[in-house]
Amino acid sequence: MADMPIDERKFTDEEVREILKKAVEKAPSRALAKSEGLSLADLKAIGGEVGIDPARLEDAARAVAMKGGTRQHSILGGPTVLNFERKVEGEFDPEDTPEILAVIRRTMGQQGEVDEIHGSLEWKAKGEASERYVTLSPRDGVTTICSSANLSGAAILTYLPPGIMGAIASFVGLIKFAKDGSQMGLVVFLAVLPILYPILRTVFSKISGSESAKLERVVDELARLTEGSGD
Repeated sequence: MADMPIDERKFTDEEVREILKKAVEKAPSRALAKSEGLSLADLKAIGGEVGIDPARLEDAARAVAMKGGTRQHSILGGPTVLNFERKVEGEFDPEDTPEILAVIRRTMGQQGEVDEIHGSLEWKAKGEASERYVTLSPRDGVTTICSSANLSGAAILTYLPPGIMGAIASFVGLIKFAKDGSQMGLVVFLAVLPILYPILRTVFSKISGSESAKLERVVDELARLTEGSGD
């Protein structure tokens, strides 16, 4: 394979990604060099040259752009508040409400409650761990689709009970060391919380990541449904 002329060789998907990455690193486009960035149209044009479906590229671009609606919490390992928004051409038809709700409930995994306020549709689901909202607001031929979640409850449930237990174990270890000179007590005092924290941080990071993926997916699916209803 290595002896084959370069213009006759077929490259694997992994090699294509590596080639494109190296090409961009070594010869960035003029727009990138000027820190102007690339528009979605530019990205689609580039993607078209390498055979990337424009629709898939647009979905990926929207997913990256929507991440700006979340604020990472460096201590907890993930954001406690998630917000995603997308505007699409067309207004959802009230007759499509059952289908819209089916998409939301299937994606979010909850029945939730539904309200219709001044032509807007709002779905919400509240629990001990989270509050979730999905809204569709049509106006002037454009529908704004928003999905959000408050994960403060999930953060408390993730950190508080184990944190209290860890603090108690550390305190007991300190007492044992102070009274009996127990080396094990000293180890417990020094090690429990430093070991426990990264574990809890990883757990909450997975929770917030999973929730973020659901919110992004429901916005994408509702956008396709709303755009399709205008055809």
